Amino acid sequence: HTVAMAKSRATFKLRAIYGLGSLLRGNPTAQQQFILSNGPDVLVRNVLGTLSNVRGPTSADPSLSRLDYKFASKVLALGEDVVMDVVLHDQEYIQIDEPTTDDVKNKYAAERVTTANQLVASFTTEQWCDLSLRMLAPPTEVVGEMSSRGIKERALSAVRAMAPSCQAVYQEEVDGDIVWGVDEVKRVRVEWNREGSGDGLDPVYRKELLDLVDGVLGVLQ
Repeated sequence: HTVAMAKSRATFKLRAIYGLGSLLRGNPTAQQQFILSNGPDVLVRNVLGTLSNVRGPTSADPSLSRLDYKFASKVLALGEDVVMDVVLHDQEYIQIDEPTTDDVKNKYAAERVTTANQLVASFTTEQWCDLSLRMLAPPTEVVGEMSSRGIKERALSAVRAMAPSCQAVYQEEVDGDIVWGVDEVKRVRVEWNREGSGDGLDPVYRKELLDLVDGVLGVLQ
């Protein structure tokens, strides 16, 4: 009974994130309202809380864990899409740059106007950055081989989009290099770069996956 209720709740959350995505994608006005109501923070905390409750493959119903990871993957994709909306359509957003005067900045603040910078920052907090890296290592024994690969592909795309801001958030340097995400992405590369290992990957698909990883590493390094 409890498992059935949990699955019902997980399915409802998936429907809700589909609806939210339809509302926010390509809609700067809706994105601004979402941020003013603290939506990104509430959303990512919900996801991280959900993932912390995921049980191993011996749990009563692993299909619930799969639903939870599907939800997390959809949320991460939504965060990525909003960041990319700002990057690709910056003329539709209010920009704050060097020439912007303090008077203008104060006016925006007083009117609760969300700028492009604030939009990106809201979807690249520590929690969002952590989520993107966490989704590079879903428990394959729980979600299954194919789902795991798809989750990692989508997470790599999100890491690539969020990298500049996440690196600025962490400012973690080793020998002068910011290293946020590098180790996690390299681990995915090692896992996929196993020609002849019998993992069943089509050679063309394997090359596509490795090209994706190398593109992400190019952004990170």
